[in-house]
Amino acid sequence: MITDALRRRAAELGVQVTYVDVDGVHHDADPQVVARVVEVLDDDDRRPTPVVPPVHLGTTRPVPVAAGVAVGRASLRVDGSVEIVQITSDGIVLPDDVPVGCHTLSVEAVAPGGDLSACQAPGPAPGEAPGDETECIVVVAPERMPTGSPQRSSSLFAPTYALWDDDEPLPSFGLLRRLARWASTHGVDTVATLPLSATFLDDPFDPSPYSPISRLHWNEAYLDDRLLPSAPVPPELHPPDDVDWRALGARRRLQLVRAALDTDADLLAALARFVAAHPDVGSYARFRAARESGGDLVVERSHVLAQYLADQQLGALAADPSAAGLALDLPIGSHPDGWETWAHPGLFADAMTVGAPPDTFFTGGQDWGFRPPLPGAMRASGYRLWQQMIGRIGRHATMLRLDHVMAVHRLWWIPSGQPADRGVYVTYPQRELLAVIAASAAATGVGIVGENLGTVPPEVDRELDRWEMLGMYEEQFHLDETDDEGAATLAEIPARSIAGVRTHDMAPFAAAIDDESTAAAYAGRLGTEPDESLLDAALARLAASDAHTVVADLDDLLDEHRPHNLPGRVVPGTWQRRLDHSLTATLADERVERRIRLLERTTS
Repeated sequence: MITDALRRRAAELGVQVTYVDVDGVHHDADPQVVARVVEVLDDDDRRPTPVVPPVHLGTTRPVPVAAGVAVGRASLRVDGSVEIVQITSDGIVLPDDVPVGCHTLSVEAVAPGGDLSACQAPGPAPGEAPGDETECIVVVAPERMPTGSPQRSSSLFAPTYALWDDDEPLPSFGLLRRLARWASTHGVDTVATLPLSATFLDDPFDPSPYSPISRLHWNEAYLDDRLLPSAPVPPELHPPDDVDWRALGARRRLQLVRAALDTDADLLAALARFVAAHPDVGSYARFRAARESGGDLVVERSHVLAQYLADQQLGALAADPSAAGLALDLPIGSHPDGWETWAHPGLFADAMTVGAPPDTFFTGGQDWGFRPPLPGAMRASGYRLWQQMIGRIGRHATMLRLDHVMAVHRLWWIPSGQPADRGVYVTYPQRELLAVIAASAAATGVGIVGENLGTVPPEVDRELDRWEMLGMYEEQFHLDETDDEGAATLAEIPARSIAGVRTHDMAPFAAAIDDESTAAAYAGRLGTEPDESLLDAALARLAASDAHTVVADLDDLLDEHRPHNLPGRVVPGTWQRRLDHSLTATLADERVERRIRLLERTTS
């Protein structure tokens, strides 16, 4: 039984000792689990009071200064420019013309006590040592979450690893660009794909795009093969066989090391400038080189080169006026042995993993394996990792989907050694976090979509509504709905949604309607026959809706049957299934040409 004292402390730290499942049933958390989580969060909460808060929303109110602290200097850095700001007895007054974005306020405390209004100075006097400096992230957010695309737009989804052609047998950013150019000529606004983040392709082997080494760094496997030292393509990498990630990763590593050995003075200078502009790239390269070679400098340079080339190739796609925009996913977490936990160990909880409580599909719950961020540490950092992730992806993407957007409100923490159903929900400072996301996205020019499928806490719905944030709608989730009289019906498609037939975690449409009951459910609701015209009717319904964006899966346009992923099940081809036909043949296919036209909409 949870004691009153433990219950009070849990509430203070944002630990939910009870939750309601998808069926409306209340569940009480295990007292031992609550105690372990509270112990971790207690440590996270023990921080000295800062001179100024780590995060300040807006510019209308002065930034408060801790009691008894005198401030000698305060400056605000905006887009590379630094402005000295006024200090008064009410706090630090910010200019009223600060642009949208996340900006750094640097505050120098000189001594305890004193009148704040008398402490403004251009800096320390000659011969004096400067005081301790504290930073506060000033968040200037737009009124609503950026959308990144016009109302009534359309999108085409395909995993990048699924693309191949007769003259380009390996998946690449170049093939993704070819698909984006074709999509644009057919009136499609964005091409959506799975995360393109770096993954472990050696040991520990984990090619899942949702378990990346780092969400800040790109997957070198997708570099254009023609721009690297030539190497034979072994039989196991030839399409249409599934992608052999281990073989592809090993081959790409050898190519990049050879290229790193061959760098000339101009390229070396370009790499140095790139690392200077993106210091995390240098850190990431050192991390990878230490794991792979004990810190060999050529291996380190090869990883810098990989990120430099990926940035160039994705930049070429983004800048191509003939290409549709790019829509990407941001995973909820990263691999527990990856760069993020190595580079920022204090941001993540030890001996804890993130997952989900039991539901209809996973009766024992889910353990996703990655470490949860610590709420206090995340806030103390000014949510810098979030700022960096959105800024990095937003350099090249038009739209960014936040996987499991409920994570801005709460995560299911599982103490190590416990089964997935013996976890507890821990809440996060969602108001600040959403403001940081909105400000970072607006400053970068990328739209934000929240993956809000399944059971969403009312607190999250209220925040998404307040921000007018785009969510998701998938038709296959609504096939069992009926109207007030019990007749089969289809749900109204929300206007503030990215609407599709299904997600990449569900069976392709053709496979789904192989089941007679599913085909009948679709046919009855769409008013058509349970045959090949079902998909056409489903796409036409989406296009006619008020949804902000409608999306079609390239797999579905081709009537393919094999899934890319089925959560909780290991099936052949998971995260490695190629399209059955080359990209050239796919885009010339009559079914693709006909069905993509069904998505044509009038944009505004």
